[in-house]
This record gives sequence, structure tokens and C-alpha cells, in this order.
Amino acid sequence: MLAVWNKPKAELKPLNSEIYQTLQPLLSDALTFHSLQPGRLIAGDYRVAAQLSVQGSEKLLMDEMLRVSHGSTLLRMLGQDSPQQIPLDERLLLGPFELDGNKILVTKPLGIEEQVDREQLEAESTRARILTLLVGSGLLAVLLGIWLIRPIRRMILAMREVADGSATPELKRLPKRGDEIGELARALSQGAIDLATSRDAQRRLLSDVSHELRSPMARMQVALDLTETDEQDPNWQQLRRDTERLSVIIERILSLSRLENGLVDLNHESLDSGELVQQLINDMCYQHPQVRERLLRDGSNWPVIDTDPELLRLVLENIVRNALHYTEDNVELSCDDYGKSCHIRIRDHGPGVDESTISKLFVPFYRGDPARHHKAGVGLGLALSHRAAAVLGGELKAHNHSEGGLEVVLDLPKSQPEQKE
Repeated sequence: MLAVWNKPKAELKPLNSEIYQTLQPLLSDALTFHSLQPGRLIAGDYRVAAQLSVQGSEKLLMDEMLRVSHGSTLLRMLGQDSPQQIPLDERLLLGPFELDGNKILVTKPLGIEEQVDREQLEAESTRARILTLLVGSGLLAVLLGIWLIRPIRRMILAMREVADGSATPELKRLPKRGDEIGELARALSQGAIDLATSRDAQRRLLSDVSHELRSPMARMQVALDLTETDEQDPNWQQLRRDTERLSVIIERILSLSRLENGLVDLNHESLDSGELVQQLINDMCYQHPQVRERLLRDGSNWPVIDTDPELLRLVLENIVRNALHYTEDNVELSCDDYGKSCHIRIRDHGPGVDESTISKLFVPFYRGDPARHHKAGVGLGLALSHRAAAVLGGELKAHNHSEGGLEVVLDLPKSQPEQKE
């Protein structure tokens, strides 16, 4: 529609003098002039297109074909004060020629000069249409951007706010719109409120469960300590082990829940990663002297990093304990410094893990094959480490080492990310 609206119109031009000199003598005779009817040949290729007679009552006659396609142009030409010419399709419209108040219009086939003018006009028309289409498309794109793209971008930002824990994402006036975008914005706003309510309820439940589970376990352990029985009694030893195991399971589940719900406050501290790893090794060797020869630390490339020491220790300790439980071979700890980040590597020299199960190692409660690994835990250690690494701004990955064994890599930034409120 814009292209049609912007199509250049053919313009009226003064009548060519040669044409005027050819037709004027023929049209000066009153008898000849009044005998002319639309469609009649005058001379050569000149043919009458329209006739306006004022004798008696005013009467207007037009060539039927021209009336249908160019009726408005014929009327405009009849209203001119002096003879003009204008191209109409394959012909040239001439006039008006006037005698005693009567007027006629004449057509003739386009000559070479008129054909050139027509081709130029069509070229201008094509350029005008292309320009109009480009401008119109640009305007349409801007309107679509204002009406559709901007609201979508606003909702994307709102979704990120919801993901960060906001119950009132900034949607501006989108929920007030009456279209599908407004409906989607209202659903997003209500969803944010529901998620916040669920998250608060989950945190309260976590706090209550933490208290309700820990207290009975503590009383059971105290009761076992106060029970007068032979510590060599296998039933007492089994009960003791099961109580301690259950206590560890509860603590790990609660720790994982706290991490998942963002209830852990990070403690910024600059520390030597090598010293932290060495202290971890010393503590584990003190608790289990039999692993002293199996834990090996590479002494180079341990950078000073800004992170939470307790959370980082939790990540590394769970990985190391997992490696010690699943293999009887050595466990090596090393680090690669990459400037803004570092890779802490924990590698064992065991048989490795099936490629099909590596992606499941960080899934909560995944235990691999308990029949082959009788000392396997409940499958929470690596899951807890994986989530804790994400809280620290890092990433935990596992793969089979090219020289044998499983290697777990902690990709950790050397500066701790800012904690979100």
C-alpha cells in the first residue's frame, strides 16, 4: 500500500507545437468539430477520446475503454485552460481543443520521445517503490520492536530477577496490557510470588527438620556413650556405627538443602590454596593414619585465592574421601594456575569409571555399583561438592585420566564472586 501510494504520477505538459500545428487546422472548422464523436479517427493515428458539448444542455461523451481506466484523468484534462498532453498506457492524451465552448480530447500512439519519457517514469516509479518498501519495512521493524521485542526483553530480565530470588520482578506496565503479552506478564508476576512463597516455606521446613532430626540423634549418641555395656559387643558396635552413619547422612542432606536454597553466607578470605590442601591432608592422615602414604600433593602452582575456606575445604574433602573409598591406590592433588582462575585436580589411580556413568556422579544419591564397592556411601558427597563449587562461582567436572584412574577437576575463580542478596 505504501508503494502504491508513493507511485510517481504522470504530469501534464504543454502540448507539443508540432502536434498543435497538425490538429489545429482540422479542428478549426465548426462542421468538422461538431461531427467528431469518441472513438472516431481525425487524421492518421489521431482518435477522439472525449467530447464535451455545451449546445443546449451540457453533454459529455467519452471513449468507453478510456472512461473505465482513466475517467478521472479525462475530466481533469477537460478542465484545463490550454491544450496539454499526458501519457496514458500506450497512448498520449492531448487537449482540450475548444471551439465555441465545446471541447474535445484526442489520443495518439506514443512516439519514440514519449516512449523514452514513459520508460524514465517507470524507472522512477520502481525506485520510488523500492525506497518506500525499505522505509516502510524499517518503520514496521521499529514498531514491532516497540510493541513486541521490548516487552519480551523486559520479561527476560524479569525472569532473571525471579531466578535470583525476587518475588516482585520489574515488569513496568506489561501486566496492564490486554493482549497475550499482558497475560504472560501477569502469569510471570504470579509465578514469582508463588515461587517466593514456596521457597520461604521450604526454608522454614528445613530449619524445623534440622532441629527435629539433630536433637534425637544427639540424644541417641549420648545414650550410647552412657550405656554400660561391653564395647566389644558386636551389637553395640553395629548400633554405634549406624548412629554415626545416620548422623553424617542427615548432616549432608541438610548441607545440600542449605546450598540449594541459598542459605549459605560466603566468607571472603584470602588464603593460600596449597596450605589449605596440606592442612586437609594432615587432618585426614591424623584421623586415618593408613592413608598417609596414599595422599600425594604436588608442591607447585598453588595460588593465593579469595574464596570461602570452609566451603572450599568441604568440596575438596568430599572428593578426596570419595577417591579413598573407591580405590586402594594413591590419590594425587595438584593445581594449574591460569591467571584469573585455577584448576585443582584430584586424581586416583584406580580402574576409573564407565563413560556412561560419569555424568551421574554428581547426581544426589547416585552410588554407582554398591555390589562392587561395599564401602560406598549414600551418594551425597559429590553432589554436595558440585553444588558448593557452584556457590563459590566455580565448576566441578570429572573424566577418566588418559593414564588411568578418575580425575575430578575444580575450575575455581581466584577472586570470589559478589554474593547476591
